[in-house]
Amino acid sequence: MNLWDEKAKHYARYSDKLNSIQELSFKELRKANISFKDKIIIDVGCGTGVWSLHLAKQAKHLYALDSSKAMLELLEHDAKTQGTSNITSIFSSFQDFSKNNVKSFDIAFLSMSPALENLDDYGAFLNLAKLRIYISWACERKSSMLKEVFSNFVPKKKESKKDIENFLKSEGVDFKKFVFDEKRIEKRSKQEAVQNAMWHLKMKGVDVDEEKLVSFFADENTDEISAKIKLLIF
Repeated sequence: MNLWDEKAKHYARYSDKLNSIQELSFKELRKANISFKDKIIIDVGCGTGVWSLHLAKQAKHLYALDSSKAMLELLEHDAKTQGTSNITSIFSSFQDFSKNNVKSFDIAFLSMSPALENLDDYGAFLNLAKLRIYISWACERKSSMLKEVFSNFVPKKKESKKDIENFLKSEGVDFKKFVFDEKRIEKRSKQEAVQNAMWHLKMKGVDVDEEKLVSFFADENTDEISAKIKLLIF
């Protein structure tokens, strides 16, 4: 099973109320005189449409690209509930899509998605539109619940410098950068905490038996999550 299909049922869904990162991002985009009105937008790695539906309400049309069919089904359900009809879902990896794409877009948008995996992907994303908006982690997210789990099961790796910022610098592409702090608290039962840990370990290429994780969590758990989020406009 696609790991994102597995995650879909527990993933955040669209809400009329903007979360803190959305509020800060849209504020900076307005200050930069960026408008989504009447634009044709592609949302790469759109997930359940947490951002897509906000963008589509202003756009002429939005293409929602994701490699998880379960995520797209939730996006389509929420779009229908909202009465939003200007979204076209595209079930594909970014790599397969970019090889065959002949469409042009006004804005290429990506938020908190691992869809871009390498330098070729960065180049393909750059070529999708004249304006690109990229929102991701500025550093590794910290989780009080996962800290001990990762220290026991995840090998330490050297930090890669092949990120999109270094790519843009190497290509001589000017960009604007804004960094926001994200802090939140989530409550999880023991079973929810174990499943969450297993999913994150699988995303890091580590497969651990559920029984080995049970001892790391109490019956009720409080997860303190903190991160720095970056917004790039180029």
